[in-house]
Amino acid sequence: MADALRVIREQLGPEALILGTRKTKNAKGEPTLEITAAVKDDEPATRPVAEASIALPQPSKTRAQPAAQPATQSTALPDILAQHGLADDLIAKIAAALPGLASAGFNEAEGLEMLLAKMLAFKPVEDILKPAHAHLFIGPPGAGKTTLVAKIAVHNHRNGRKTGILSLDDQKIAGFEPLAITAETLGDTAHLLASVNDLKAAARSMGPRHMLLVDTPGLNPYQPQAFTMLKQRLDSLGIPATGHLVVPADMNAADMAALPVACHRFNPASLIVTRLDCTTRYGALVNTAAHSGLPLGVASHSGNFSAAPLALTAAWLAQGLAALPKQPWEFTS
Repeated sequence: MADALRVIREQLGPEALILGTRKTKNAKGEPTLEITAAVKDDEPATRPVAEASIALPQPSKTRAQPAAQPATQSTALPDILAQHGLADDLIAKIAAALPGLASAGFNEAEGLEMLLAKMLAFKPVEDILKPAHAHLFIGPPGAGKTTLVAKIAVHNHRNGRKTGILSLDDQKIAGFEPLAITAETLGDTAHLLASVNDLKAAARSMGPRHMLLVDTPGLNPYQPQAFTMLKQRLDSLGIPATGHLVVPADMNAADMAALPVACHRFNPASLIVTRLDCTTRYGALVNTAAHSGLPLGVASHSGNFSAAPLALTAAWLAQGLAALPKQPWEFTS
């Protein structure tokens, strides 16, 4: 598997995605491993991936530039919230309540913060990631669950707390390696749980911990069998874990809204948002939190393992929602 991963990275680059693996036999009847990998391409592939070549665009003085935002773009708060993708029913509630708050002496920013605190549930990080608990992180592929587990473990280590790192992700090539490397860096050992025996061995070697963090494979909401299989594995292992639904902030709004329903069998206790640095539109996460009732509080705004998790608050969201979303080319380098 390690050799295969090396070949894939050499031929397709570090951004290659593993689409599938299966055990098979070659022409001589010997066991072998077939791996399907690809690189993301905005244009439809005209040749098989294995034959595709990559050409860098040449500089051109006549190259088209991204269209600028209209100079007359509305700065009224309801219009800004619509730009963020906030649901119409939530915009209507906010627009109806703001005049009353303004008459009571609150400015627009204060009013928005108060309304978000009323419409959404927020919990402090320590109330979500409770000590002496096993915390299970579930979510779609690419949500950043593995990175989140590593970041929490590093943050706990810096505060003198020892964390147990466990993983159920044996489906992705190198899926466990980042956690193993993180644990080794912290002078510890991470454990991949493929069976009950693995769990027993982990329990014997770990000893008392401040908390346990359990990583899981990515769950596709359009493949319900994956949810069933993970639930069966958890039940067979008998881990009494508190579930947390992890969603990337830049996920399609409709797909994000479907996740709490798809994950209902795990009874998630909170909604953890990752990849906040990859978008300036926060409507999808607000919609999902409001309509699911799941509390917010833990977030991640960087892919750097050393960056501590963010405490997501009504004030943070209000500040982000009150500003017009930016396009990537509007940021200075």
